[in-house]
Amino acid sequence: MSTQPVTSRTVATVRRTTILLGSSAALLALAGPARADVAEGWSDPAPVDGVEALLLLGGIPLALGLIIMAMVYVPAMVRGERIAPNAPLVENQWIGGPRQGTAELAAPDGADSQAGGASARW
Repeated sequence: MSTQPVTSRTVATVRRTTILLGSSAALLALAGPARADVAEGWSDPAPVDGVEALLLLGGIPLALGLIIMAMVYVPAMVRGERIAPNAPLVENQWIGGPRQGTAELAAPDGADSQAGGASARW
């Protein structure tokens, strides 16, 4: 373990961060809720139940997340693919390639042939 001397740049960064976080926390602590009456001509709405607010603000996004997750993972699980992290790669995966492997690829039959892959010429 190597110990490096504390530089003035590090001290300045820590001091600046401490001042920024401290002043932000102080401003948040001083801020209070707004107190205002309902404007004239507006209706006075009934108070919202805490359970209803929890369901609306938490339940609906959670349900949507679960639905999206199911739409992504269920088809892969039905096909029998592994969805775990670090799962081994699918063998012989060549999307749009020949079905029998490289044996189906045409070999170049002459000097001017375009078969056999990239020619690396400009």
